[in-house]
Amino acid sequence: MASMDKANNFHLIRLFAALMVLYSHAHTLAALPEPVFLGFVPLGPVGVYIFFALSGYLVYQSFERDPHLARFLIRRALRLFPALAVVVMLSVLVLGPLITSVPTADYFRDPATRGHFWNLALYPIYYLPGVFTTNHVANAVNGSLWSLPVEFLMYLSVPLTLGSRRLARIGFALLFLCFATLHFTWIWPSTEMSVFWGSDLRQVPMCGIFFAAGALISAGRLERYLSLNTLVFAGVLLLAGTVTHPRFFMALWLALPIIVLGFGLHSSAVGRWVAARGDYSYGIYLYAFPVQQSLLWWKPQIAFWPYLLATLLLTSLAAYASWHLVENPALRLKPRRQAPLATAAD
Repeated sequence: MASMDKANNFHLIRLFAALMVLYSHAHTLAALPEPVFLGFVPLGPVGVYIFFALSGYLVYQSFERDPHLARFLIRRALRLFPALAVVVMLSVLVLGPLITSVPTADYFRDPATRGHFWNLALYPIYYLPGVFTTNHVANAVNGSLWSLPVEFLMYLSVPLTLGSRRLARIGFALLFLCFATLHFTWIWPSTEMSVFWGSDLRQVPMCGIFFAAGALISAGRLERYLSLNTLVFAGVLLLAGTVTHPRFFMALWLALPIIVLGFGLHSSAVGRWVAARGDYSYGIYLYAFPVQQSLLWWKPQIAFWPYLLATLLLTSLAAYASWHLVENPALRLKPRRQAPLATAAD
């Protein structure tokens, strides 16, 4: 079975997806038109969809290797929450007091300051009192956190397969079809958000369909069909879909997971080089938004390219520290499946 190790391109793809989100947000936060992928969807969401396709593939594999619910949840929590806890605490205790336009004592007394810690329960709160009030995207400390509750919800769908590959194939195929149907019947016709637990529920099928596709490829062992010809076909399918909105997304649901996993399962010198240095993608995803907002608060008239380069440098430093000081040490605590007693005694 494949895994996210140093022999494949998964680290490289995750890094690329995180940089897509960073680059897309750089435009939005600077009041510039957001780059659009093939004329239909902003570049940032495409980066998120790549994360979900990879996550579906790898998370299902993890559970299939060890279908123990408690160990599965602990592994997922150790991947998600330690780095999230640090970025939330830094936002509240360091960034907020430095930037807020209200007196520091009032900042800490404000219930909204304590409320920002709800992000640790995957309840997205973007506001801190007096922080980024004059930015183009005002009052938003870390807009990237919206995807984490959706991601965790999709994690919870995996144990429902009970570790059965056959049940997983059926379950994720049905989930994919259900999410596709919801696009036609609810998401595209709707004009208002449906909010629950601080999240727009429309994002569940919008992102979840890529998670389901990745998990289905894993459960069905469909990666054996991901040849160069298949990747070319997926690319042609995607380009052929650039006619109407529904056709494009139908092509994207199929083509993006195929292209991402087809490339990810192969090895390359660049991929091995990136993987040998660590997985900085999550740190980039978490820190880019507050770094960008801080730069724009400090220098509102900064030119785009210096702003982008400064964002890349500062975010990379934060991601480096996050991986080596927080994420990697936390991942070492992951519980492992115990060997049978007879084997352990040998």
